[in-house]
Amino acid sequence: MSIVEVVKNALSEVSSFQEIGGGVRVITHCMYPSNSLVSVTVRGGEDTYVVSDDGGAISELTSSGVELQHSANVIANLAALQGVAYRNGIIVSPLAAKRELPVAILMVANASKEIASHLFSHTRIKRKRNFKEMVHQFLSHKFDGSRVREMEIVGASNKPHKFENVITLNGGQRLIVDPVIRDPASVNARVVANFDVKSAKLSGIEQRIIYDDEDDWSSSDINLLTFGATVVAFSKADQALQQFISRR
Repeated sequence: MSIVEVVKNALSEVSSFQEIGGGVRVITHCMYPSNSLVSVTVRGGEDTYVVSDDGGAISELTSSGVELQHSANVIANLAALQGVAYRNGIIVSPLAAKRELPVAILMVANASKEIASHLFSHTRIKRKRNFKEMVHQFLSHKFDGSRVREMEIVGASNKPHKFENVITLNGGQRLIVDPVIRDPASVNARVVANFDVKSAKLSGIEQRIIYDDEDDWSSSDINLLTFGATVVAFSKADQALQQFISRR
């Protein structure tokens, strides 16, 4: 085997393509600070396309505890310097013709990586418990751990949304328990994802958004969460989810 074939084979194990609702997800060679690979989604058809990171950079940052309350303008400026835009927590390319698509994919992936790296290095990290991990451990204990999986579910907009905790119950019904961090970008992303899935009116799916009530949440933020799904405080999760725990 030639060195060219060796390199091609090695790269093919990293990069991949997956057809999803309304587009194609591309896993690129760019890496976030956590060393996870950056994925982008291509949507459109015929003559023009749009590439987005589907909130990957923001998810990377909030999962690491980075404070983002006052970072929207900084992110927008960093995105503009990369030739892309930042809208509602998502990095998107300009409209691209077919011949421009490879460059658009690289631009968005690189911008998502660079923005995550910049904010990770220059923004304060929250020194507090890992709420998402706590929720996952709680659910794995209350339900059979093998039933608690990360899944993508397509919403009414035909866009897939990733949920970290989807529990398959007896009878095949699925329960989404979606943790949210007290951060505007995280709140917006989880409300949008849950509302889109709720609007799809999929049979056999129950949704809950869970928040850390030891944190300083305002009543207006809690009310905003209710647009996405029924809201559960973590301290009351055992009682609030009991009807589902009994069906595990």
